[in-house]
Amino acid sequence: MISFQSYMMFCVILALQAAFAYFNIYVLIPRLLFAKKYVYYGLALLCTVVACSLTGLLISLIWSYIEPRPGVHRAIFTTRNVTIGAIQEVYLVGLSTGFKFLKDSILNQQWQKEKEKHYLETELKFLKSQIQPHFFFNTLNNIYSLTLKRSEQAPEVVLKLSDLMSYMLYESNAAWVPLTKEINYLHNYLDVEQLRFGRRLSVAFTMEGPIEEANIPPMILILFIENSFKHGVKNNISKIHISISLVVANGYLYFRVENPASEEEMIMESNGIGLRNARRRLDLLFGTDYTLDIHEQDRTFIVALKIPVC
Repeated sequence: MISFQSYMMFCVILALQAAFAYFNIYVLIPRLLFAKKYVYYGLALLCTVVACSLTGLLISLIWSYIEPRPGVHRAIFTTRNVTIGAIQEVYLVGLSTGFKFLKDSILNQQWQKEKEKHYLETELKFLKSQIQPHFFFNTLNNIYSLTLKRSEQAPEVVLKLSDLMSYMLYESNAAWVPLTKEINYLHNYLDVEQLRFGRRLSVAFTMEGPIEEANIPPMILILFIENSFKHGVKNNISKIHISISLVVANGYLYFRVENPASEEEMIMESNGIGLRNARRRLDLLFGTDYTLDIHEQDRTFIVALKIPVC
């Protein structure tokens, strides 16, 4: 059975080892090793190892007088004992240094993740904010053109714009929104454009699948519809047809927009800032789990988007 004195000696030795480990972790490593003062760190560590080893042997010697044991030789400071003590301290150095590096690595990874998350959130907000001024400018132009014509439709456009602004300012700040709300937003936008262009414009908007159960990031589809009006209608004085289809199936949203466009407009839009921003936002949101195909077929500009829903 271990005596009280032996237990106290064990606690003293343990406290010495703990003090050495903390001294290495919080003093030597940050101030010397991380500062790339390798020679000073090695010398300081060597001196500390020797000092701790000798201190441990000194405690053992003192304890041999406090609790003498018959037949136990008191020659504590032998080469063998000093070597064993030094090896123990070196082992403790390796253990404490490994613990320090592991802890710092985990904390650094967490910090990097938080930093990246903050950066991505900031960039997403920036990309989304670029949509709003552009959209409001276009819609105000629509209202202005209707008021010049003294159109009775101007009040209706103002009401639609009010609904659009309400959605953009108060409901689109969430990470995910119900797809039904996003569709209602798109319908309001299409109604505004329909009032502006009248019979010259026809829009076909088809939907399939469990739309009521799906959620998507807000303001992700409007850019492609805006582009269809920007390049398919603006410089075209004949009748224009824009086709929009939305399908939810197997956990994905399949979104397709087709509009007529000249070859020059298609080249400009394919390399435009709007689509570059859209691709960047999709990259941030979904990584590689999406597809965006933009191409021309028979003088028709086609955008095909596939994104996951939740």
